[in-house]
Amino acid sequence: MTENLFFRTRPQCIGRYLIDVPESFNNQRRDMVFIDEFKIESKPQYRPAFEQRVQRREKELVDSINNPGNKPETAPYVKEIIHLQNGRGIIFDHNIPGTPDNYRQLEAHIYSNEISFVIKTDIRDFTDERHKKKKAQYIAGGFTEENVNNKSAKLAALKSLISRLSGRQDEDIPTGKGLCIPNGFIRDDGYKHKEQVTFSYKNDDFIFWLYMSNEINDPDDTLFNRSAQINEVLKQSQTMYSIRKKAFSPGGIPVQEWLFGDVKESYAPAPGEKDKVAVYHFKLEANEAVSSAEKPVLSIGLSSERTRTTTYSQTQMIEIWDRLVGTLRYRPGTF
Repeated sequence: MTENLFFRTRPQCIGRYLIDVPESFNNQRRDMVFIDEFKIESKPQYRPAFEQRVQRREKELVDSINNPGNKPETAPYVKEIIHLQNGRGIIFDHNIPGTPDNYRQLEAHIYSNEISFVIKTDIRDFTDERHKKKKAQYIAGGFTEENVNNKSAKLAALKSLISRLSGRQDEDIPTGKGLCIPNGFIRDDGYKHKEQVTFSYKNDDFIFWLYMSNEINDPDDTLFNRSAQINEVLKQSQTMYSIRKKAFSPGGIPVQEWLFGDVKESYAPAPGEKDKVAVYHFKLEANEAVSSAEKPVLSIGLSSERTRTTTYSQTQMIEIWDRLVGTLRYRPGTF
């Protein structure tokens, strides 16, 4: 049965890593990418649909000044519209609903290789005369000019990020230094950036997810070092149990895994199905004890559905897990 699932596989680039997944797997999570203070969302989209989306968004933002909670004195709602060269996209500097207009948002809509991206970050801008008094209070409180007026710095960082961003299909594996995000690739620029990337794959039986972060750096806080707390949870539970606990090194990457089983009441049992279902929670942590910019932490999990018993047995679920995490490796040339 698992042979059918893995009949054909394809590589997926997850942050700085590679892993092989069944061909039927498609990433469901395209809105959980954070680079420094920028949030990135991605979506496969044809050019005409992208342009229509941008037009609708511009009208929505311009009309937002009339929404309840937005004061007329903060008009215009859109402070600036920046058109990028070569039809690359557009950046809106706009107000935030119900918020004074010295706190705003930069929102970029970018198009590359049939992928559309939305990039957002919050900014502070006290340059308007109406905010002179408030600005003076902040400066007196120890804030610098850069703290209270960070639009220029954020805009420059945003444009740099955009210049390094390109669209891709998730099965397309880049060759240069950089970071894979859902349907995208961010080329390295020689500077250290905060990187958080999430991918998630879901079918009728389970969810398989991966989360990479280069901001986790506590060698003492590892999965196995949390054993006491985890064992206490197992002790308190009347149904949860440990299946396997193991350390190994796929692709030369040190990992710790812990597999759990459980029996839960179904949220909504289907007619003819049991009220209690077998549930599995598998967890893996890579590079926790040795994390660095070149060895970012990667968390991997697999959880079965709680609404019904999975079509796979416990042995088969473990086999699926082993075949997935056993292909983990660094992407060649990523650093």
